[in-house]
Amino acid sequence: MGIISWVFPYNIIKKEGIMNNKIFSIIITLIIAVVLIGSFSVVNANPAKTGKPIIVGAPVPRASAYGQNGERGMILAVEEINAAGGVNVAGIMRPLKLEIIDTRDEEPGVPTSAVLLAIEKLILQKKSDVIVGGPCMSECGMAAMDLYARYKIVDIVSIGCYTPSWDKKFAENPKKYKYSFRESGSVKWYIKEALDLLQKIKDEYGFNKMFISIDDSLMCRKAAGIVGKLAKKKGWEIVGKDKHPIGTTDYSVALSECKKSGAQVLFMWAYSPETSILLKQWADMEVPALPIGFIGAAEDPGFWKATKGKGAYTIVTLSETGNVPTNVTPKGMKFYNAFKKRWGVPPRSTGCVSAYEALYVLQDAIERAGTLDKAALIAALEKTNLPAVRGTIRFDKNHQIIYGYDPKTSVLGCWAQWQDGKRVCVFPQAAATGKIKMPPWLK
Repeated sequence: MGIISWVFPYNIIKKEGIMNNKIFSIIITLIIAVVLIGSFSVVNANPAKTGKPIIVGAPVPRASAYGQNGERGMILAVEEINAAGGVNVAGIMRPLKLEIIDTRDEEPGVPTSAVLLAIEKLILQKKSDVIVGGPCMSECGMAAMDLYARYKIVDIVSIGCYTPSWDKKFAENPKKYKYSFRESGSVKWYIKEALDLLQKIKDEYGFNKMFISIDDSLMCRKAAGIVGKLAKKKGWEIVGKDKHPIGTTDYSVALSECKKSGAQVLFMWAYSPETSILLKQWADMEVPALPIGFIGAAEDPGFWKATKGKGAYTIVTLSETGNVPTNVTPKGMKFYNAFKKRWGVPPRSTGCVSAYEALYVLQDAIERAGTLDKAALIAALEKTNLPAVRGTIRFDKNHQIIYGYDPKTSVLGCWAQWQDGKRVCVFPQAAATGKIKMPPWLK
């Protein structure tokens, strides 16, 4: 059709005698040649090659809030990456295929051996090219390092497993554990953040008395013990302690002790959902101590409704910048809005951002390596310098993601205070969108 439309005017021209036959023939020949070459180019253009999927095994404790956070983050990232064409492996676009298995590692009574069997299924039956995600429980994550070493499969921990023992184990035998990377956080950093936030409050408000309340679990006892010990060195006086069984529903005795102690800060390390009851009672009793800490119930966007607004002023770590609105990085609000649109709720806390970012870390490393060869992929991961939601992702010599306060060289945590029904980031300063507010009964 195109050729006819171009030839037709020249038939008229020829008929009218405007051109002689020789010139007319040359023009027609050139036109036909151009059209045919164009048609040939269109027909024979090489489309982008599409390869087989890259299988990403994802061990996730699906009954756990943190596991659910991570699963949603990973699904969102895979959908985005695949919608953009997939992963470019040496010129071949390969989609990601997420294979999720429930490790159940945060359910009571589930042995570590069962968790490892689930991961082994991802490796042997699902033929995973790489493992990303959990397990969340530290003891399971530690044991999994030996599994990855045995099967020589790259693993990027991106949900939980915060124990300082992880990078210590890696450091003892980096050659053996070279396949493992931890892109999630570390208790060591979160304790430092807590101490730095306490120092900020001490400097700005003159507070120096602290009451510590914890769930009676090994992790809570150890972590709160370290915070208390280091806080003393920074001039804080520990004026009381409360250790309650997980599942407690009446905290009035401990809160009365806190009120009498003269504490200005109620530091908490408690992950049980019943802590929402504690904070309702705290408000009802008007305990003059600002609640701060690792508080599982206060992480959830539904906390305000659950406490009928009585959880106001509570400051809680959400572990990862990006779980509440922030402009600290160009990708912060983009992630927040995309997550909220995809799942109908805002990002919660631990795992939402880190698991989402882990898939982009994987994509970046594979594309730089140009292959899925294990040695090349490990080398590429070690050189990661990727602008992301939390800041810039880099790994240290022990394959631990680098946390800090500068988004250009590290990733940032997030301490949010409940203000007027919303979680507002108040620390670290680079990511903060508001200032700390005090309950009216705290003079």
